[in-house]
Amino acid sequence: MPLPASAKLTPLDPARPVRELKFIETPVVSKQARFKHRRMLIPDIDLKAYRFKAVIDFIVVRVFTQRTQRQWIQEALREVLPRDSWIVAINSGAGMVAEEFDITIQEPRSIAVVIAAIEAVSKKRGERSAPQIRKMEFSLDVYSRTGDDDAREKMVGLMQRTYFAETARWQNDLDMPRTTASNVGNSVPKLETRYLTPEMGESRNSSWTVRPKPDEFTSPFLEGTMYLGAKDTSGMIRLQNKVKDQQYPEKGTFNALGADEARARVEVTLQACDLEPLGLSKLRDLESFRYAKLQRKYFQFMLPTFADENPEKSSAVNAVVGRDEQQRADIFLRSGLLALLRRDEVWEDYKDSERPELKKVFRRQGWPVARNRTGSGSRSTMISYELLNKEVATAFRHLDEREQRARSNRKAAGEVSSGE
Repeated sequence: MPLPASAKLTPLDPARPVRELKFIETPVVSKQARFKHRRMLIPDIDLKAYRFKAVIDFIVVRVFTQRTQRQWIQEALREVLPRDSWIVAINSGAGMVAEEFDITIQEPRSIAVVIAAIEAVSKKRGERSAPQIRKMEFSLDVYSRTGDDDAREKMVGLMQRTYFAETARWQNDLDMPRTTASNVGNSVPKLETRYLTPEMGESRNSSWTVRPKPDEFTSPFLEGTMYLGAKDTSGMIRLQNKVKDQQYPEKGTFNALGADEARARVEVTLQACDLEPLGLSKLRDLESFRYAKLQRKYFQFMLPTFADENPEKSSAVNAVVGRDEQQRADIFLRSGLLALLRRDEVWEDYKDSERPELKKVFRRQGWPVARNRTGSGSRSTMISYELLNKEVATAFRHLDEREQRARSNRKAAGEVSSGE
């Protein structure tokens, strides 16, 4: 049975156009047993029509100074940075005097500049301990080379459906993939949030079928933001159709981005608990950091695979499997890889709970109980979206190169200054 091969990319606002992202069905070419008799849907999109860029959105550095106030920290930072930073005093006393401050530097030109700014603070206000990294946000920006809305929004829909993240620590509903957009149809626009997956497992109404149907899943809003992970927690991920900047929802103000600035974006915010395993604790650790480490854990794109007709099985079995695989493909096209993974994991848990009783029935009937020694479930049969991952790898390599040049330029400037 052929798989559905077209995804409707739908906005919340009915006045906005619906986009279509097409896929091409093809057999999986691999010698691994887990991919035998499997097929996949390859996105029909020209990735060379896009420009990929990895950036550091912001960094929060904790400094340990002599007793001082925020305005004097800001004064020292202004010697290096082009704009003011957000500064929070830690455990401040009378007169807002403190010895520790968290400094948020937005969109730094380079980490070399950040280090120079923090050194200026240390020089003016002392340094009782080495500055620490408290939080960082990294982004992958994807621009249409022509500035075309249709091309950009197809990339948004593609990333929403193929983004992969380890979800082992997502333990509650607030962590689950969800989509948010502003409902402009109301007299007072407000954010509307929907979860991509319906209730499953034990929480599901017992009168319903065990496995949710594709139409119970939600498509991520094309003009909004798709979230993964609970708000304000480390490792929270946002996938955006970014056409606005400097937004202040409480004021209703923003700056609209031009065609050459609008982009598809993946943002990942990491706190100390996730930065330390990457080797990032002290600010100076960033001087030897390789940003490719981020891609392997936080910027991966994958494709699901689907069972193909197996000549070793009966036509009736192939027909049942084929119908289920069509539904799995529908869920992937509608809500994405993570929604499909969630559905398959719940279904595998259910089958595991029922398997002992099924084995008893097989043994009473004298039927053989076969052991499946290959991987099972959609997690084990995913495959890397190599073409997109190569573009992402190049973007992070270029970030490495930009940071290395900035360090070299900063060092050369310092040597010239000292020589004078």
